[in-house]
Amino acid sequence: MTRRFVLALCALLVIPTFALAQDTSIPEHNRAELTEPPPRPGPGDVDERARRLVQAIAQDQPSLAHDFFLSREAFRAIKGIADPDGLYDRIFRMYEDDIHELHAQLGADASRAEFVRFEFSRRRAWVRLREESNRLPYWAQRHNWLVYRVGDEERRIEVRTMIAWDDRWYITHLSEFR
Repeated sequence: MTRRFVLALCALLVIPTFALAQDTSIPEHNRAELTEPPPRPGPGDVDERARRLVQAIAQDQPSLAHDFFLSREAFRAIKGIADPDGLYDRIFRMYEDDIHELHAQLGADASRAEFVRFEFSRRRAWVRLREESNRLPYWAQRHNWLVYRVGDEERRIEVRTMIAWDDRWYITHLSEFR
């Protein structure tokens, strides 16, 4: 193959990913030009999506909670790295694996697990431009809790990291990044 052909082929492979990141509408709360953090978003519909996460764990069906995980398009727009799709695939697989592992830990109690509430921790921060390899800023919440009940016993699952895309919270790490 000629060098020109190889370069043209490489360009065709890179352009779609770059174009998708460019075509993603950037919310007001995540604009790169922000010099001060916007107000931290409220909980919004987190309880509703957390309820589905408990259901996903109880039924061992990660797809029930896919909408609680940050979208690929938002992740591409946020991350300033060479291969955001590769990292996204890895952390999304971890999310699904975590759901399967949590289901296995529930064992016979799985069918009795009921959502109680979602608790935001006080561990929050405005992640500025260029921190954590980002090209867009966002609010982050770390070490939150998904509270559920089995019979009369309340139990908790840590939700390791959430970020706000616009004014809505999404999980990026259910457990510790490994």
